[in-house]
Amino acid sequence: MNTEDNKALARRMQEDVWNEGNVDAVDDLFTEGFVQHSPWEPSELRGRAEFKEQIEAFRAAFPDLHGTIDDVIAEGDTVANRFTMHATHRGEFMGVEPTGTEVELVGTIFARVEDGRIAERWVVDHALGFLEQLGAISER
Repeated sequence: MNTEDNKALARRMQEDVWNEGNVDAVDDLFTEGFVQHSPWEPSELRGRAEFKEQIEAFRAAFPDLHGTIDDVIAEGDTVANRFTMHATHRGEFMGVEPTGTEVELVGTIFARVEDGRIAERWVVDHALGFLEQLGAISER
């Protein structure tokens, strides 16, 4: 794959999986042994099934979730994107009952692509600010 294909892969991940909630697309977009590193629990996900569970739990709590890729850069087997997600807290999330609060999550993802699929991701997002918006933790 070339860098444009890798950029398209990152965009498809945002659109198909997060925005549309199509967890079956994970099978097409990720390697079987996929690993994700992030500030969320669990901090390391292994395999498509664990990732699908995380997506389903997040979308159950935030069913209107919609994100944009604000920037995307690719070089070699690495693609990086900066994203912004907006959603309304409609279901239980991390022990917090629905608040109806509109929230925003911003961050960056670096992904390693292997044979046209995402093999590993490093998510760096503003989880603390997101949890503060929900009232899950006290503001600093």
